[in-house]
Amino acid sequence: MHGGRKLLEKYGKYILFNSRHLEQSQRWFERYGEGTVFFTRMLPFIRTFISLPAGIAGMKTGKFIFFTALGSLPWNIALVYLGYRLGDNCTIVEKYMRPVSYAICGAAVILIILWLMRRRKERTV
Repeated sequence: MHGGRKLLEKYGKYILFNSRHLEQSQRWFERYGEGTVFFTRMLPFIRTFISLPAGIAGMKTGKFIFFTALGSLPWNIALVYLGYRLGDNCTIVEKYMRPVSYAICGAAVILIILWLMRRRKERTV
């Protein structure tokens, strides 16, 4: 097998990921893996990346596909319904959502910077 756990053990330090994080995520997925995949498929942004920890934790492919499909269903139904209800008015909504999107992106960048600063401070202590 290429990648996965072995790759993180070897190169994880370069992305501020250590063996303790790997063990924590492994235990988390052993305990809550199915629920984590199901619920995170309904969360914007996070839904994109849940496949990585699930794969690294060794979640069975069939189980992953099942909970991915189940978790994606409410999200997609909601999007289809919203699109149907908005119809041609979607450009109006976009005008109001753009500032919200920028605010969310800005908050995410600030949180990442704060997290990196905290990690750097922890490493120097």
